[in-house]
Amino acid sequence: MPQDRLVQVAAQTGLGRRVACRFCADGGPDLLVGDRLRHGATLTGGPASLYAGRVKDAHAYARKPIEELYRWFATEAGPTSPTWAALCRWIADTPAVSERLDALPGAKRQPNVFLGALKYHDGPLVGGPELIAWLDAHWPEVEATILSRATQTNEPGRCAVLAPLLASLPQPVALFEVGASAGLLLLPDRYRYRYDGGPIIAGREAWPGAPVLDCAVTGSPPASPADLVVVHREGLDASPLPADHPDEARWLRSLVWPGEDAREARLVAALAVAALDPPPVLTGRLPDDLPAFLDHAVATADALGATPVLMHSATLAYLERAGREASQAAIVASGVRWVSFEGGKVVPALYGRVPDDGRPHFVLGLDCEPVARCSPHGGWVDWL
Repeated sequence: MPQDRLVQVAAQTGLGRRVACRFCADGGPDLLVGDRLRHGATLTGGPASLYAGRVKDAHAYARKPIEELYRWFATEAGPTSPTWAALCRWIADTPAVSERLDALPGAKRQPNVFLGALKYHDGPLVGGPELIAWLDAHWPEVEATILSRATQTNEPGRCAVLAPLLASLPQPVALFEVGASAGLLLLPDRYRYRYDGGPIIAGREAWPGAPVLDCAVTGSPPASPADLVVVHREGLDASPLPADHPDEARWLRSLVWPGEDAREARLVAALAVAALDPPPVLTGRLPDDLPAFLDHAVATADALGATPVLMHSATLAYLERAGREASQAAIVASGVRWVSFEGGKVVPALYGRVPDDGRPHFVLGLDCEPVARCSPHGGWVDWL
């Protein structure tokens, strides 16, 4: 949507207003969503300060013993990243490191944040005396990265699962995502897809060199990605990341686990697609800013004659139970179509409704109903 039209719709719904932006070189006006500037800054601080408000001491990452967290993550990473699995087991058994990590605040004790920071700073990826000595020498920089960053991968491979479901809805769709990061999942019509090694299916806006997302399938997909028509796309994130910024791209690559070379190449290719025409990602946090974002989504879709779709992946997991329940209630009340891609115990309406087959998996939901069991990164899907 053109910027002027975005401002117009936001003004109609009471979501946005024009103000003098102190972050812009020309001091010109910018769009506000609540108290959040459209380009990612806030009136009182940058994205890092906004994210800091999300660190909840009641979160599971704060409650559980650090050794338990790293042993759990070892099992999660094991199937695709033996390097991370071995390192996490070593950390759990090494007080010289685990005690340092245990002192981190709240959700910053999440293993993936430390491991990402380790890669980001080119630290040793194998446990032992070298890593202990390296952390002693570099801990201030590593800690600063952990405190200012978050896990924001938004794996583009998930679009191989999301696109068929989105294409099954009344077309066209206006796509809105919470936890959008760099907006890579807002571009499902700009990728190409290959299911079970079959022919490549191009999204309507995919250029010939667009990334090919592979996915193994059981069951019957609800539609083809080629049928998806996106007329508007927009995200919300506590700390939006510009896809064309080299340092932000480096952080996202650091979140890819060692050994997942194909996944990292896919991420780089998706970032290149996003950088050509980045989708707008507003700055805001859940659940506080969700109602205004939903009102904006409905008004925007109505103005375009499109189906409003709210989606998220690996996002609600970072909220406490009360925050998840509040988010679910707001989404259901808004009237949008709701596409969720989360762990099986995250979305309250989907809790325990999909049998566990023993593989690490997420559950794809549509309007509080489970529609698929799938790989957390989109590599396979079992349509229900």
